[in-house]
Amino acid sequence: MFIIFVGAVLGVMQTLLNFIIVDKEESKFKKMYDTAGASYYFRGSMIFFIVIIGIAIISFLDIITAAAIQRMFLVSLIIALALRAYMEWKYLRNTNQHKATLILLGTLLLFSVFFFLLK
Repeated sequence: MFIIFVGAVLGVMQTLLNFIIVDKEESKFKKMYDTAGASYYFRGSMIFFIVIIGIAIISFLDIITAAAIQRMFLVSLIIALALRAYMEWKYLRNTNQHKATLILLGTLLLFSVFFFLLK
């Protein structure tokens, strides 16, 4: 339930930040898969997907506690957003998409610090 809540909040924030920050004219024609970093971005996305599937399998096997699994999800989301922000900064700098991702990353970092301190 916790992961669904975090995903929903991040999704809504991403939509709002893209509407407010991202330059509509530049981002309409340029996406990450249209740049020279497309292969790196694809590989990073596949690694993230494999990690999430691995964490889901571990959660079904009841090897680790639920709090540890939630921490693993948070850490993997932080790493994925950091990679995404770096790739957007490097290859899509003029669209300001990296600023929206960095704001999301900061929000997730604050949320995870509070989560780690409360558990």
